[in-house]
Amino acid sequence: MRLILLIIMMSISLTTIFPIQSHALSCVELEGPAINHFDTAIVGTVLDVKNDSVREGFTGLIETKKYVLIDIEKSWKTEVNSQLIFEADFTWAYNFEKGKNYIIYLNEEKGNYFNSPCSPVVLVESNNDYEHLLGEGLKPKKEVNLGYKMLFKHDKDLDFELVILIIAISLILFWRWNSKRVKSSKKVD
Repeated sequence: MRLILLIIMMSISLTTIFPIQSHALSCVELEGPAINHFDTAIVGTVLDVKNDSVREGFTGLIETKKYVLIDIEKSWKTEVNSQLIFEADFTWAYNFEKGKNYIIYLNEEKGNYFNSPCSPVVLVESNNDYEHLLGEGLKPKKEVNLGYKMLFKHDKDLDFELVILIIAISLILFWRWNSKRVKSSKKVD
């Protein structure tokens, strides 16, 4: 009886310490043209796809986000730069492949673009695929290169490791400074 009670207590404590995350998705079918439900639509070639671990605060939960760098050919509703990085849902996002062309519907919030898991994504085979669907689009307003921003996206959150490294270097420098100070004070005596 004690063993069963111990197992129950352990399982309850483990589920509260390490909660199981579950995700559900239900998308409502869009009425009318999809472009009317989003801030912008873009067509372009995917240059890079990376996951990034982000922690809320220093001790918060770690959330993985997917970022996509795309080279823009045309846009609709909003004029954008020649390259754009947008956030896609990590769990439900479309599986973007490097080097392929897509029509992507995005929303914008405070200068950041994101792709809803329910927004349509269309693989583009030719220019006729999107021009008859969306009409004449806008050319990019400015040539930019955002590839360097993707270098800082990592699957692992490095904040904790960086703090430990800084503390270790500080301790080593303090130890060396202190040992030199002690040696110089012994020479004076």
